[in-house]
Amino acid sequence: MVHGHRFWSVRGRWAIGGLALSCLPAVGCAREAMPVALSASSLAPSVPVVPWTLPAHLTRIPAPVPPYVWPDPLQPLPNLVVPQWAGSAAAPFAATVQRAATYYQLPAALIWAVIKVESDFRYRAVSRAGARGLMQLMPRTAKAIGLRDALDPEQNILGGAYYLRHLANRFNGDIFYTLAAYNAGPGTVRRYGGIPPYPETQSYIRRVLTYYVNSVATPL
Repeated sequence: MVHGHRFWSVRGRWAIGGLALSCLPAVGCAREAMPVALSASSLAPSVPVVPWTLPAHLTRIPAPVPPYVWPDPLQPLPNLVVPQWAGSAAAPFAATVQRAATYYQLPAALIWAVIKVESDFRYRAVSRAGARGLMQLMPRTAKAIGLRDALDPEQNILGGAYYLRHLANRFNGDIFYTLAAYNAGPGTVRRYGGIPPYPETQSYIRRVLTYYVNSVATPL
């Protein structure tokens, strides 16, 4: 696992406050590299192609509210919960997921769901395309983010959560577009004006959201 001083040095390279990425490569997706800045006006809302709907409160990831506060490692973490469907394999990553969710102001359940679909909690997983770790980051993405070791579980989760937060900001918190961009790349989402007509991407969104909605309490 990454020690605190190492992570702070890595995170210092990220433009955390405004999540600005002007110095990063202008192509790619979670398994490629960081995207160019997208204009919200270029993404006219369209009816999601996912063949079911979410409760309204789950369709958007709330915008982050500064200041960003890193959880005190000496204090117990609130809401340290591993989804029931994740099983014992997820337990070693619970603290890191909660810290990432707290700092990047993401639902922890969403991070858990992405990890489940991407790697099924196999922290040394490497795909045929070269995607690495729990959240399956490509080497170019990991380098752009500033990670030293994409197979290190803590770095990988923090990097993947940062990227999810970045995409959520670009797509005004729309969870369908955010996940589509994580899978297929934000340029592809922009080109199609919504979720691209790729069976793989549509299946990916359905799978992630299935786990996600089964981890979140829905108000009556």
